Amino acid sequence: MVIAIIGAMAIEIEYFLREIGYKEKIVKNGYSFWLSEYANKQIIIASSGVGKVATAILSTTLVNLFPKLDLIINIGVAGGVKGKTKIGDVVTFAKYAYYDADATHFPQYVHGQIPGYPAYFEGNSEFLNICKEFTGQIQIGMVLTGDLFFTDQEVIEAAIAKHFPLDNVISLDMESTAFAQSFYHLGFPFASLRVISDIIGGIDDEYEKNLTICSEKACQYLLAILKKM
Repeated sequence: MVIAIIGAMAIEIEYFLREIGYKEKIVKNGYSFWLSEYANKQIIIASSGVGKVATAILSTTLVNLFPKLDLIINIGVAGGVKGKTKIGDVVTFAKYAYYDADATHFPQYVHGQIPGYPAYFEGNSEFLNICKEFTGQIQIGMVLTGDLFFTDQEVIEAAIAKHFPLDNVISLDMESTAFAQSFYHLGFPFASLRVISDIIGGIDDEYEKNLTICSEKACQYLLAILKKM
């Protein structure tokens, strides 16, 4: 089984690299790919950079280099929705959509949907089922992605209430849905595992204070998940 592990930032994969090491490093299109093994699986580790465009570039480079991937997993930190999550919660997603995509001028589209694509993207079912085995430890819901670091709780709560009232939105980030769209288009299974580093509308320096410890926690949980796959 060949699995790619991708963090947006280097800090989000550092713990993983320290724990399992690597045998080879390949550089392509400005990206580094570390080749390793863990739990009888071939592992490819990379960092994409922040945001939707960086995500798409990395995704294309990855599958061109490694066309026989069985699963791609995005790992790292994310913002949490007040009342749904707290700092340190481990989350994964059954549904992925954009909060900053709006083609609803055309009646066939819903908010968050990119024309030509489904209303939302789905997480890999096998990965979700394994996460369910961690009873009470990994929360499953919906993530919203966009090129904006949200800090206003009222704004995001209003947007969720207006556009996603029936969905269990638990997290926001800047990459997950872009990865989901990229790999949906390219025909590869995808999942995301994140740890909540800050609550939207919370204390200003929450993200900076929790970035390292939450990144490491995400890696620790992923190592445990990989042993079950």
